Amino acid sequence: MFVMLISVTQSVYAQDEARAQAVQLYNEAQELAGSNQFADAIDVYRETLDLANQNQLEDIVELIEERLPRVYASRASDAYRNYQSTRTLTSVNYALDYFKDSQEVAIEFNNPEIRQQAEMAIPQLYYVRSILNYRQENFEDAMSDLDNAINLNANYAAAYYQKGIVQKQMTPDDVDGFMRWYDMAIEVASRVNDNRTLQNAQEGAHDELIFRAVNLSDERRFDEAIELLQRVEDYDETSDEAQYRLAEIYNRRTSWSNAEASARRALDLHTGGVADKAKIYFELGTALKGQGDFTAACSAFENATYGGFTEPANHELQFELKCEGHAP
Repeated sequence: MFVMLISVTQSVYAQDEARAQAVQLYNEAQELAGSNQFADAIDVYRETLDLANQNQLEDIVELIEERLPRVYASRASDAYRNYQSTRTLTSVNYALDYFKDSQEVAIEFNNPEIRQQAEMAIPQLYYVRSILNYRQENFEDAMSDLDNAINLNANYAAAYYQKGIVQKQMTPDDVDGFMRWYDMAIEVASRVNDNRTLQNAQEGAHDELIFRAVNLSDERRFDEAIELLQRVEDYDETSDEAQYRLAEIYNRRTSWSNAEASARRALDLHTGGVADKAKIYFELGTALKGQGDFTAACSAFENATYGGFTEPANHELQFELKCEGHAP
């Protein structure tokens, strides 16, 4: 009995000594974490956890298992704040790695709150890194980051839209190639009520189609230009610009009736003042002149005498049509 008593006393003494050491280490870790020395704090927390497990200090084990995921999360948040200050690839890489660590530790210690925070942040950080890679013309890396973001969050509408922008740089002649990502962004944004991305994708598709159509028209590739302009309605049913460009092309092809119809449609859709409509009236006048309706053409050209269209409209009125009241 005497020997057993000595053994029990020694065991209790050893456990008390281990507890004191664990408490000291825990307090040290707390101080390190409080001063944002997260890496050192994590090392000390881990050392404390090992000591507590070895000596069956269950209360300290529970305390650290609750605390440790939060320290990982604080380190990740601090890294993200640093990225916001520096906006560099290096800083976003640190933030991404630390959020991944935070996710793993949250799973290890069954902390759903920290896990959810990390799982929300990681796709966003892939997206952020894709933007930086895009700006540095690292297009392949940018596309890879966007793929990762979408794999983690299939409802990430902005990532689909950004894929369209990157794809346009990678394969600028493949209109269908990058437009399909705009279409995906519109579909997803509509479904998840992401109105900002929805508007950006629709406007981006609208502007891109018109820009390319104008270039094709300048190259006299009229059929291709018309096809692109007709697609604009899928993204903006009220695009007066698309109708104006159609009128312009139809006039160049001497397709007068189509030019007139597009010009009148553009005027119906246009919400600006008379001066803003001058270019449309000029195309309408050209179409009417081509059809031999000179009286209506004179009226249209009169409405076109504003800004940069004043001189060419007056030329039509005075020298070509010799409209009443506009003799040279």
